[in-house]
Amino acid sequence: MAGIGTAHLRPTDDVLLRVEHLVVNFAGGRGRTVSAVADVSFDVAERETLGLVGESGCGKSTAARAVMQLPAPTSGSVLFKGKDLTKFHGEKLRVQRPQIQIVFQDPISSLNPRRTVGDIVGAPLRIWKRGTPEERRAKVDEALDAVGLDPAIARDKRPHEFSGGQCQRICIARALVLEPQLIICDEPVSALDVSVQAQILNLLEDLKERYGLTLVFITHDLAVVKNVSDRVAVMYLGKICELAAPDRLYASPAHPYTAALLSSIPVPDPRVTTLSSGLVPGDLPSPLDPPSGCRFRTRCPRAQERCAVEQPQIREVADGQFVACHFPLVGDVAPAADVQPAVRPVSSGGNGAGTEASGGDDSTPEAPSGPSDAAPPDAPSDTPAGAPTDASSGDGARAG
Repeated sequence: MAGIGTAHLRPTDDVLLRVEHLVVNFAGGRGRTVSAVADVSFDVAERETLGLVGESGCGKSTAARAVMQLPAPTSGSVLFKGKDLTKFHGEKLRVQRPQIQIVFQDPISSLNPRRTVGDIVGAPLRIWKRGTPEERRAKVDEALDAVGLDPAIARDKRPHEFSGGQCQRICIARALVLEPQLIICDEPVSALDVSVQAQILNLLEDLKERYGLTLVFITHDLAVVKNVSDRVAVMYLGKICELAAPDRLYASPAHPYTAALLSSIPVPDPRVTTLSSGLVPGDLPSPLDPPSGCRFRTRCPRAQERCAVEQPQIREVADGQFVACHFPLVGDVAPAADVQPAVRPVSSGGNGAGTEASGGDDSTPEAPSGPSDAAPPDAPSDTPAGAPTDASSGDGARAG
């Protein structure tokens, strides 16, 4: 599943955002490197919503922030409207940022408790010196009204006087006020009650239609990502393993990890037997020392010797469905021409940013850590059925 390649990318002229070979490494101490995002590529067309889903620590939020150059990626390119943001610095990068905004996961922490809501929402307009004070006030009132808050009541209050859902609406209003083209939603509903989640999701859909927004939606809730996304990308340990339209991905997952996530969804019926995830028991691998070859092989019931020495490339196995797996649940076994030798990130020392190794791994590849009677490539799988809600289970197949 440690997938590489760009077969799933569309022509540059057809997309608003195109991310290629994105790598984000952090210093791990003692000369080691944390491989947070490793050779990730994706794109988003104008007025489209891309859902990023995966377990906690898989790198989805880090990848999204790297798009905004917060922090700048270790390597790779981020093309926004044809301009590579990784090549911009200082003022050149600053003037691009109003077009890309972010809504953070924790609405309370992302709001200044000392400022009024009017000041918080209007701050971007003041910083960029847009309009007169009267025009800025009218723009703030328009943004607050668009997210369902009464400007006359909310404008002079402070964040602690609002509920979590209302604070998230304020964060969305702040993101909207500069009229961006792309908004990154970093788990915007994970801290909210279910009923409030529905309100925020409906609000985002309405705003997307009203303002022509393009969204990158990060979440651990599989039901949420299915309902709001035009395409869904599944990440595991810093890499994309599958990308498809939500209906196809949920009906017929091609990657064993995607199938495990879907099988872990609890069914609110005591008479229904929960499907086994099928994952090999054991701890999650560490991004400090990711497995050679396919990063998912240590938990994959279909792992073979090949998975330890070859990285699978992302390839199309069905119409619009792309997967990075030697032995997918959909389509044929990957031919030898579709794989690349395994590589590991190496630390560059000093600032700990790290670089990506261009050669093969100089250590002996590990053997697949699965049972000796692992399922053959053509073995049937337990593909889940039913409408997904939230991916969480006790066997480690939890999306977070």
